[in-house]
Amino acid sequence: MRQILCAMMSPNDQIVREIHRFGRDHDWQVELCGGRIPPGWSGDGVLTDCLPLEELKKIRNFERTPVVSHTLTPGGNVRTVAGDTRRIAEMIADYFLDRGFRNFAAIDARDWNRQGCIHGIDPVVSLREELERRGFRLEVCHWKEDLRPEELADYGSVLARLAEFFSEMPRPLALFIPNGRHLTVAYRVIHQLGIRVPEEFAVLCNTDEPFFTENASIPTTHISGEPLKLGRMSAELLERMMNAETVPEAPVWVPPASIVSSRSTDVLAISNPKLAAAVDFFLGNFMNFISVEDAAAAAGLSPSMLVRLFRKHLRKSPSEFLRGLRFNRIRHFLDKSDLPLPEIARRTGYGSAMSLSIAFRREYGIAPGEYRRTRRRKNSDLPPPDQW
Repeated sequence: MRQILCAMMSPNDQIVREIHRFGRDHDWQVELCGGRIPPGWSGDGVLTDCLPLEELKKIRNFERTPVVSHTLTPGGNVRTVAGDTRRIAEMIADYFLDRGFRNFAAIDARDWNRQGCIHGIDPVVSLREELERRGFRLEVCHWKEDLRPEELADYGSVLARLAEFFSEMPRPLALFIPNGRHLTVAYRVIHQLGIRVPEEFAVLCNTDEPFFTENASIPTTHISGEPLKLGRMSAELLERMMNAETVPEAPVWVPPASIVSSRSTDVLAISNPKLAAAVDFFLGNFMNFISVEDAAAAAGLSPSMLVRLFRKHLRKSPSEFLRGLRFNRIRHFLDKSDLPLPEIARRTGYGSAMSLSIAFRREYGIAPGEYRRTRRRKNSDLPPPDQW
């Protein structure tokens, strides 16, 4: 039996359960610990989220112990499986820009790219780069730039720093919070300042943990579909390393599936009332069998005028907007449910499974059934890491 240390500073229940599930099938004994390595620990492999390298080096025979991290730069005995922050940034930018937002901000404890982490691991940095590419600016608040992963910032200082930052932000504001554990303190300051959510601050969080998003003072919109695959791929890669297989140093990036909307972003920041009416119609009816002409009629516009307004203000056509809403919901159903394709088609405005499949393949180059299988593929069926 192999002895595996699962060292998680911020344990995600879905990731940990997936690691245990894999371990049961591969004769692993999984030990859990937090932000510190048990003194004198030795074993066959280590899975970790964001433990720094100096802490991991406390493992006995560290150089000969395979390690899979979610944040470290790969090299030597360390490999990395991480969330695809570039794809996350694209989805967030699309989501808020489609709703008319032009002011953007993000908060986090520190800049992860300055903490010895692999470049591209920080979703805030990725979102800043994505928005800059589209001609927008992301304002960022780090409440303690030099905070080490195992440290906690003074709570009063965090409240004061966030209050100062939030007070300076223009409104309406699209606020991105990359860590679900920071939702509570963010909402505490927002409420103390009398800021209305979502009317003044629309909040989106990069977590798939219902404990944080559903139990927040305001149910919060979040990124979905990443943790299970992250846990599965991490365990699979560690097993290959322990089997002395040659694995590439290049990090493995795990894409999210969808954005799950909730009350924290249930608002539009569109000044043109006709365009706002059309967007609101799409948001409320995209799951039905509707067309661009229906949205134009609801807004009191001709279809051609609606196209011009969309191009001018949202930089895309109405049909692209509608298709994006539907595909986001389709990916969520494929990732999170066992609904058959005909039922998914019925719930997303497609007349049949065939029409859904044709549209999905045209958009992603893969059939929806194959997409579902790749998201849920059992570990033993995963391709070699260089094909991920």
